Amino acid sequence: MYQFNVMDYGAAGNGTNSDTAAVQAAIDACAAAGGGTVYVPPGRYLIGTVCLRSNLTLHLEQGSVLIASTDKDEYRFVTVYEQCVNTTVQTGNLYGKDISNFRITGNGEIDGADKAFWTRKETVGESWNSVPIYYWPKEWRPMGIMLEGCSNVHIEAVTIRSSPLYSGWLIDCQRIQLRGLQILNDFHGPNTDGFHFSSCRDVHIADCHFLTGDDSIAIDADGISKAENYTITNCTFNTSVNCFRIFTGLDPWFTVGSYNEVRNISISNCSVSNAAGFLNVTADNGLIEGITVSNVTLTMEQEGTPIFIMTNKGTVRHVIVSNMTAKSNGTCVIIGQPGDSIDDIVLSNILFDVAAKRKAFGIDIPDDIQGYAYHHFVPYNLYFRYAGRIRLHQVAVHWLDTELQESWSALKCREIERIDIDGFSGIHAGEDSEMPALHFANVKEAWITRTRALPGTKVFLQVEGTETRDIHLSDNDLMHAGQPVKTAMDVRAEAICERGNRTW
Repeated sequence: MYQFNVMDYGAAGNGTNSDTAAVQAAIDACAAAGGGTVYVPPGRYLIGTVCLRSNLTLHLEQGSVLIASTDKDEYRFVTVYEQCVNTTVQTGNLYGKDISNFRITGNGEIDGADKAFWTRKETVGESWNSVPIYYWPKEWRPMGIMLEGCSNVHIEAVTIRSSPLYSGWLIDCQRIQLRGLQILNDFHGPNTDGFHFSSCRDVHIADCHFLTGDDSIAIDADGISKAENYTITNCTFNTSVNCFRIFTGLDPWFTVGSYNEVRNISISNCSVSNAAGFLNVTADNGLIEGITVSNVTLTMEQEGTPIFIMTNKGTVRHVIVSNMTAKSNGTCVIIGQPGDSIDDIVLSNILFDVAAKRKAFGIDIPDDIQGYAYHHFVPYNLYFRYAGRIRLHQVAVHWLDTELQESWSALKCREIERIDIDGFSGIHAGEDSEMPALHFANVKEAWITRTRALPGTKVFLQVEGTETRDIHLSDNDLMHAGQPVKTAMDVRAEAICERGNRTW
C-alpha cells in the first residue's frame, strides 16, 4: 500500500499556518491511488474541515497534533439527518460521509482548541446542575470527528483533547471500533462530551479513558436506523455528568417527535473515579431494550444517581445491572409515566455506600417530570414509580454520614406491578424512627425473601394504597424490626401474606 506524507503536499506543521489544503491533498491523492496511508509526522498542523475518504489510514505519528483552526472559512458546515424529519447543521475537523474501510491510528493528538470557541462566564453562581459550567459557547464550534453513513471504521490509540463540542459524533454508521483512546476534555466546559453514536450498529469500544464535561458515551436512535449491538469494556471514566447516556428522542433541535429503537448493549469491567451518574437510560417516544452492565466500580462526587431509568411516552425493558460497588450520593431511580412501560429490570449483587448531598428532589420527585436532566436532582434512595417487574437480588444500601436532617426509606415503590426482593440489606436514613426501611404504595405484587431487618429498624415494611395486594414475606429475619409490617387503613388485610419469617 502507498504512503502519502502530508509534508510532501505543503504542510507547514508549525501550528501557525493553515494546513487544511495540504492534509486534504494528501488524503485525496491516497484515495486516487486506491488507498494506503496518509502519514502525519511530528508537528502541529492547523486544520479546519478535512474530508476523509474510503480505503485509507490516517496515521498520526507520536508528536503530531491536528489543531482546530478558528477560521470559519476553513470549515465545511453540513446538514445531518437529511433523511429524517429532524435535521441540524454541524461542522467538524475530520469529516466523513458514506465512506468505508477507514482508520485513524498512531499516538498523535487531535486538539480542539476548546477555549478559542468559548467565552468565559463572568460569574458561575450556585446551581443544581452538579458541576458548574464556566463558559458560554460562541456562535459556532467544531466537533473533533464527525462521520455519517460510514462503515468499517477503526480509531485506535490517538488522544483527542480540548474538544469545544463532542469529541466524536457518528451517525448511521456500522462496524465501528474504538480502542485505546484518550479523551481529555474540559471538566467545566459546555457539552464537552466524549463520543455520541446516533443510530449506529455493531460498535465495539475497549481500553479507553474518558475525561469529559458532559456524557462520556451517548447512544441514541435519532438517525435513520435502529441503534444496536454494542460492546463496551475495560474503560475508565472521569465525568461531570454521565458515563453512559442511552436515549431515544430528546435532542434539542427536534421539532417533531421521533420513535426509534435502541437494543443490545453490553457494558463490562469499567471503573469510574468521578461522575454524576453511571447509567442514564431515557426513552422519549421510543424503545430501549437489552442492556447488561457488569463488574463496575464507581465513585460519584457530583449530585446525581448511579442508575437512572426514565420513560416519557416510551418503553424500557430487559435491563440487568450486576456486580457493582458504588460510593455515591444516590442509588437507583426508575420512573415511568402512566401508560408507559418499564419492565424486567434486574439489580444484582450491588453495594451502594451513600453520602447524601442536598438535591432538589432528594426525598421525592414530582409526577410532572420536566426533563431528563432530573438525574441530577433525584432521590437518594432506591426509588421506583410506574414500572412493571423489578427484581433486586443481594442489593445493599449503606448510609454514610451526612449533614442533611431529613429521613427517608432505603426503598420506596409506588405504582409497581411486581417487585421481587431477595437478600436485601438496608435501613431508613435519618433520625425519624418511624420511617420504614421499605415503603410500598399501590404495589400490586411483591415477594420479599431472605432479607434481614437491620438493628435500629422500627418499621420494616410500610404498605398503603387501595391497589396494594399480594404482598408476600417469607423466610426473612425480622427480629430487629419493632414492627415487621405496618399497614394503612386503605389496604385490605388479605393483601399481606407472611410465612416462615423470624420475628423473635
